[in-house]
Amino acid sequence: MAFKHVLITGASSGIGAALAQRFARAGTRLSLTGRNPTRLQQISDLCRKAGAETDCHAADIADSDSIGRWIRDCDAFLPVDLVIANAGIGGSAVIVPPTGEEAGIAHEIIATNILGVANTVIPLLPRFVERGAGHVVIMSSMAAYFGLPQSPLYSASKAAVRVYGQALRRLVAPRGVCVTIVCPGFVETPMSASIPGTRPMLWSVDRAAERILRGIQRGEREISFPFAFAAAARLANMVPAGLVDYLFARIRPASKE
Repeated sequence: MAFKHVLITGASSGIGAALAQRFARAGTRLSLTGRNPTRLQQISDLCRKAGAETDCHAADIADSDSIGRWIRDCDAFLPVDLVIANAGIGGSAVIVPPTGEEAGIAHEIIATNILGVANTVIPLLPRFVERGAGHVVIMSSMAAYFGLPQSPLYSASKAAVRVYGQALRRLVAPRGVCVTIVCPGFVETPMSASIPGTRPMLWSVDRAAERILRGIQRGEREISFPFAFAAAARLANMVPAGLVDYLFARIRPASKE
């Protein structure tokens, strides 16, 4: 499956940057956005060296007006056929003390992880439906399957965009538009590295990007990895809540004191 114009948010580092480099080739246009202009330009330069045409836009994904104008301009220049809503906040920033999230970080998580996804998808979806083609990829997390006690609102935000993606897929599939949801486990990124404690079944960012790319090319509805982690997450939704609560109490995941 060849994509002529790929738009990726959160492209300045981590999975977004790795995916940008995998789509970079002659004949492909990449529209990349992220908060860090220096890193974003570095990724853009690497993609251009690989033969891709690139357009960079340093922006806050929570700014719906700014990001919406840029996305519509990108599509007007050359129709976007793949959008990857990857931008998000995580890592140590979403780890909470015993009293839970403070209001400031709570608002930031919602604005970035939920509204940021909507701000990315909404400008393009009517155009995809009108053209009868297009592919939406939404970055969720393994945390979408159950509430992690060390990051309650982060878990809720990832569950929200997972369900949003499921609903969108059922809405637009009859119109020829694909929707893929990605639920990674722990991936070796700067954001992930900031998490205190162990990161079980950790994947390299390259391995994660290759798995996501393969799933996109196959048109998979949901991409979850690692397999064992995904199986355990799904199982947690099938057993009594009390048992899951007991297991989390025994594990005692890291939290801010």
